[in-house]
Amino acid sequence: MSTVTFENIFHGDGPDLGKLRFNAAGFGWKTYSSEDAPTTFNGHDVRHATWFRVARNFQLRLAMRQAEKPRITFDGFKRDDHDKVKRTLDEFFNIKLETRDSSLKGWNWGKAQVQGNDIAFQIQGKTSFEIPLSTVANSNIAGKNEVALEFNPPAPYPHDPKDLSRRVPDELVEMRFYIPGKSMKSKGSDAGSDGEETDLDEEGNEISAADAFHNLIKDKADIGAVVGDSIVIFEDILVLTPRGRFSLEFYPDSLRLLGKSTDYRVPFTSIHRIFLLPKLDDLHIQLVLGLDPPIRQGATRYPFLVAQWPKDEEVDAELNLSDEEIAKYPDLQRKYEAPTFQVISRVLKSLTGKKVTPPGSFRNAQGLNGIKANVKAVQGELYFLEKGLIFIAKQPILIDFSKTESISFSRVGGGIASARTFDMRVVSKTEVADHVFTAISKEEVNPISAFLKQKNVKLLNEMEENVLDDVPLSDDDEEMESIASEDDEDDRKKSKSKSKQDTGKKVKAPAMDVDDESDDEDFRSESSDGGSPSESDSDDEDSGMASDASDPMMEELKKKQAKRGKKDAGSGSDAEKPKAKKAKKGD
Repeated sequence: MSTVTFENIFHGDGPDLGKLRFNAAGFGWKTYSSEDAPTTFNGHDVRHATWFRVARNFQLRLAMRQAEKPRITFDGFKRDDHDKVKRTLDEFFNIKLETRDSSLKGWNWGKAQVQGNDIAFQIQGKTSFEIPLSTVANSNIAGKNEVALEFNPPAPYPHDPKDLSRRVPDELVEMRFYIPGKSMKSKGSDAGSDGEETDLDEEGNEISAADAFHNLIKDKADIGAVVGDSIVIFEDILVLTPRGRFSLEFYPDSLRLLGKSTDYRVPFTSIHRIFLLPKLDDLHIQLVLGLDPPIRQGATRYPFLVAQWPKDEEVDAELNLSDEEIAKYPDLQRKYEAPTFQVISRVLKSLTGKKVTPPGSFRNAQGLNGIKANVKAVQGELYFLEKGLIFIAKQPILIDFSKTESISFSRVGGGIASARTFDMRVVSKTEVADHVFTAISKEEVNPISAFLKQKNVKLLNEMEENVLDDVPLSDDDEEMESIASEDDEDDRKKSKSKSKQDTGKKVKAPAMDVDDESDDEDFRSESSDGGSPSESDSDDEDSGMASDASDPMMEELKKKQAKRGKKDAGSGSDAEKPKAKKAKKGD
């Protein structure tokens, strides 16, 4: 048997079918859809072979001796190919084929273990699925007992929209494990008995099982560690989103954010937009990176990364690249001595190949590039770019003009505060919810309107219906205004006569009862207090007198006050009796 061939075989996780061929020297795989040379392997490097049942029929897994390729897989074998594969490996490479059963129960509870270079999830001792640690991009403690794994973004996939068989496949981007309990380890020989004991950290604190699993994955998967030396490192950078200070380490294919307690690796393929915007304080510069997929911190997603530097801060940087490597990147220099934001943005632009978007031509009433606005209760800075809007806050918002249906101005309420500010509503063509920016200064209406009209954005100004001062009056309006003014004049005359009456009453009333101070006190208290039923009648009478200041009415007032004085005197004597009784009870 010189050569053994298997048809319709997948290599690794690739979507292409090909031909797998074995001989005494080794084996090779070649795709049907390409004329490239086949991928070949040395047969003496095979250490172990395993037969699995997988989604694409059966899989042949070969453990290799090389560190750079520890495992090679081929999918697509039929069940009848088992004996043929077993004889081939035994005859050519003297390797025994091991058959391993998979769990098909479909349970979502089991045991997660790190086995070599994989995370194996086992159910009743059988493997349900395995995850290569090389695909794990990050690990986070999402909850008290949850470990969230993030996977590397998929490589660019050549696809034809018209060919449904070659459409972009779905990719797993995240998986969570719920791991309750505490971390346990085997007892030492000095413990006196076999078994397990609680695992402790360096400070003597107990370690939860979730933390132990998280730390093991970070060590085994080398999360944050990047192959090769860094190109340049910028220390102690203030990052606003997610909040903290990080070291920015640039590598040929990724950006690493290293903090005290968190560590992120951002592949350059995840960076799809770069913005360089000055803050409205005119003292700092912000660098905004749009990420897809976003990075995560716990259960929070961050689709934007925002860093900030003082405008006058400078840095001296030298790139760890050879002349041949620098020649591969356009506009990249070996040494930089310039403001920090310029150096970092230029390095990012060269390594990622993405354009850095500066602020647009918009200028507010003070001549700055943006305006202050609120989204709900969050205050931030809104920038008008050449092709869209970006709102910089804890969670930035990016809006493209091409996906905007209309933008409208409106004012809520009629108070003084609302007269000084207005709201701006952005209606999207693709999103269900609108974006509403509030508390924008009224003086920004004209600059924003002029800019949006220049960009051919449909603008609706609902504030013009409330602003009547600037609109000239027609003949009918003038007639209505004259009628209103006459009514106002009549009201002013009535109020003026009423004030005179009130003034006369206040002057004459104390003169009537100068000798009796108690009557004056009762009169003043009754005019300000309508709490008791006996006083309500007098209040009604007083209110009747206030509308007429004739002399007969004033005489009537004197008589009623005299009667009230006698009545109050009588009630005052009666009011003293209960006090005496209470005093006796107290004795």
